[in-house]
Amino acid sequence: MKKLGMFWWAFAARGGGAILFSGILFYSGSLFGSIFFDPIMFVFLGLILGFYILSNGILLGVASGYAAEHQVGIWRLLLAECIFDTALGTYVGLTLLLSSESLAWLSGLHALGTGCFLVVLGWKLRASKTYAGLLGVAGLVAVGAGLAFVTHRDASTRSATHWLGGFELFYGAVIFVFAEGLHRHHTPILRGESAQF
Repeated sequence: MKKLGMFWWAFAARGGGAILFSGILFYSGSLFGSIFFDPIMFVFLGLILGFYILSNGILLGVASGYAAEHQVGIWRLLLAECIFDTALGTYVGLTLLLSSESLAWLSGLHALGTGCFLVVLGWKLRASKTYAGLLGVAGLVAVGAGLAFVTHRDASTRSATHWLGGFELFYGAVIFVFAEGLHRHHTPILRGESAQF
């Protein structure tokens, strides 16, 4: 846990990116759906969804390399999530023109993958019950959201966009809290003090 605090910034960047992405989704779902034709909206959503997932994959790749260099035990998990996000983000980015059904399906895959990795990360950090519980519960919520997306593929584009925005806002807030805890835990170590989680 002490070593994991060295790259709290990676989790903070993910949380900040998720919150920013949720704002874009809420804005596009409300405004773009009422101004532009659906094909333009689907291209826009495909671009931002693909870019967001791909940038997550790149960030996870950097974090896994950093973790491997400093012999932090979760580097394989971060690498696996990096490969998943990079593949999914590349696919979404190359498809570009989404439909309401494919948007819900791809959002469901993204949420399911995120949830599974959060649950595994929570299990690996089970020595810290507070943060293991936070990540475990968030992972189960993400899996539930992913299943809801997959089973409700006939939802309207605006509804799917708003639900995805809500999920990303929740995910970003959880990761931000986790990153803040890692940072608070790591700062006393830099000063040569003992830290309590």
